[in-house]
Amino acid sequence: MKTFTPSEITHELRRLIGTRRVVAIIDEKVDRLHGTLFPFEKIVIEATEERKTLATAEEIVHQLLHLHADRDTLLLGIGGGITTDLCGFVAAIYKRGVPFGFIPTTLLAMVDAAIGGKNGVNVLNFKNMIGTIRQPEFVLTCPNLLRTLPPKEFRNGVAEMLKTFIISGQNFGESGSFFAENELDTIFCTEAKMAQLCHFITESRAVKERIVKEDEQEQGLRRLLNLGHTFAHALEHCAKISHGEAVSIGIVCAAKNGHCKDIDLIVNTLKQCNLPTEIPADIDKKMLLEAISQDKKIAEGRCNLIVIHAIGDVRIIPTAPGAILC
Repeated sequence: MKTFTPSEITHELRRLIGTRRVVAIIDEKVDRLHGTLFPFEKIVIEATEERKTLATAEEIVHQLLHLHADRDTLLLGIGGGITTDLCGFVAAIYKRGVPFGFIPTTLLAMVDAAIGGKNGVNVLNFKNMIGTIRQPEFVLTCPNLLRTLPPKEFRNGVAEMLKTFIISGQNFGESGSFFAENELDTIFCTEAKMAQLCHFITESRAVKERIVKEDEQEQGLRRLLNLGHTFAHALEHCAKISHGEAVSIGIVCAAKNGHCKDIDLIVNTLKQCNLPTEIPADIDKKMLLEAISQDKKIAEGRCNLIVIHAIGDVRIIPTAPGAILC
């Protein structure tokens, strides 16, 4: 995977798009900060979990109809995971499918949300209950866009990155040390640190791409990418907690359920990266288990729970929701 500078991404976009018409679906904050890089017709959205709904998707469709966008129009999702999810979902349903591509602007989207073709919307505060699996034509990654990212949003991406390295068994220690020692503002101070960031982004994305290539429809191996997410989505349903923080806590829960021999290393690494490792005390465990019982991965009364036996040894264990340790 190649990463691009802002000037390179403009050139690469022109090459990929050719003469096609483009409508960008762009996060309003990203448009304000970086909009001049993307001189296209735009549908500007408020990218929040509360707005990641069928109603918002329908609003986007209305705007596309108003713009007379046809089936050859390419939709370009520019923003974080909420924006890319909405763009990919609308692209799948508008006029029974139009082409689309992504420019992720958060670390979480660069290593996870924009990769793999899963796009969806929330229903009744349950995450991604309606969605599609359809691959974008391209995903262009420009790490320089992370300069304006709030530190908390950057840490959200670190959690997803560490998740992929627990699955692969590679880069966990090195990346954990790097992000423990470097805040976002210090990473951009030297070319060497920027090169390390690009390396970890590339390696993390490659883990997901390899798994998706083998199991696009999530019949087996791809389920491993849900590591921590059964707990994370339930936590997000029950409390105001960011996705990355929820994934971090979910990773620790997955390690507990797998009786992981590396649990101390995992917990310490997450803490050093300024990520939470414990379920907030004000969350009702009964409510959390009820939310887990609504998980998309429940089948025949059992959840395909992803547990950690060790770093590099992550397994799928069908488990009754009531037997899950929180």
